[in-house]
Amino acid sequence: MNFEVKNIYAGFASMIIIFSIYFSVVIRMYGEGRFEGPEGMALLGKMILVLMAGGIVLHILMVILANILLAILQNDPEPSFVVDERDKLIELRGLRVSYYIFGAGYVVAMIALAMGVAAFWVFNLLLVFCALSALTEGVVKLVLYRRGF
Repeated sequence: MNFEVKNIYAGFASMIIIFSIYFSVVIRMYGEGRFEGPEGMALLGKMILVLMAGGIVLHILMVILANILLAILQNDPEPSFVVDERDKLIELRGLRVSYYIFGAGYVVAMIALAMGVAAFWVFNLLLVFCALSALTEGVVKLVLYRRGF
């Protein structure tokens, strides 16, 4: 299995874990009314900062652990970390699709904000589109690797 493909699968796992934890905590806190009042948006901002910092750390750890685990399972004494021209082009195509999805999500969020939707929902809508764009990027790259692009 290609090094890049391993990273894509590790990215899927970390994204699912990170956003599942975030949204389960935020939905519980929303149900408790913790985002009401003048301190609500400040609390949401803190939650998003924790999501970003924790997400980066967890993602790095997941990629490292997944690569170590797969190297042990595959019994590969010298794994290849070479990134060639094809890998770079696949990365660019995946990023392009990701940017389109996130851009569309940004427009949807701004339309929602203009229509009077609460800022809490708009910020979380942006996060949903962020997660969707990252997942779609991985799917596009996997499809391109499978096709042998």
